[in-house]
Amino acid sequence: MKVRIRIICSFIFLLLLISGCVNPYKVRQIPFSEPTSPNPDETLIYVFRENSAFGGARKFAIICNDTVMGVLTPGTFCNFKVRTGENEIVAYMSPSPLMHYRVQDRPGKTAYLFCNVGYTTGMFMTEIDEHKAVELMQEFKYTEIEVENQKANMNYKNYYDNLYK
Repeated sequence: MKVRIRIICSFIFLLLLISGCVNPYKVRQIPFSEPTSPNPDETLIYVFRENSAFGGARKFAIICNDTVMGVLTPGTFCNFKVRTGENEIVAYMSPSPLMHYRVQDRPGKTAYLFCNVGYTTGMFMTEIDEHKAVELMQEFKYTEIEVENQKANMNYKNYYDNLYK
């Protein structure tokens, strides 16, 4: 009887462990192809995640204001277009945001953001220039999500607006 309970408990534990690794956004690595240039009312944003073992087992959801736009693992990047204006880009790892960067009004332009995640580099998001971004595109892998326009639990633009008042 005790052996049977252990087997059932082990099975339930294994099931819970596997269900915790579910990929809700259906992230996949695909070959990178250059996106079309942004329209005058759009901004193209690239987000890169440092290739560091620190926090390497965890994925970052990349959220723009209140919408999940991508998911990154170490050494990967994503891109997306947004309406021009103030866009709060957040790297989120459950249960809270880790870092953020506000992309201000850039009609028809491209912004390149880099997530520093390391023992020596710290944990923050910075803007990098196009030359550095092109180098990283050659080195890093491109990720894309199938489940697009999924809303996050909160609007991070409003959150950071209220936080800094």
